[in-house]
Amino acid sequence: MVRVCQSTIIDAPIDEVWAILRDFNGHDRWHPAIAFSEIEDGEPGDAVGSVRHFRLNDGGELREQLL
Repeated sequence: MVRVCQSTIIDAPIDEVWAILRDFNGHDRWHPAIAFSEIEDGEPGDAVGSVRHFRLNDGGELREQLL
């Protein structure tokens, strides 16, 4: 299994940062490389096991499952 780690400092209140990061289907609203995002099968975006599908601006597509 591939493991990716990244660290940074964000100059914002922690509650605001986590509210944005906690939104499993919200990447298209803040990440510049993501053109479109949706949760598959009508599942809620905060449910363990839900799958998000997103399309990148370069045409690539990804599927990720919330564990």
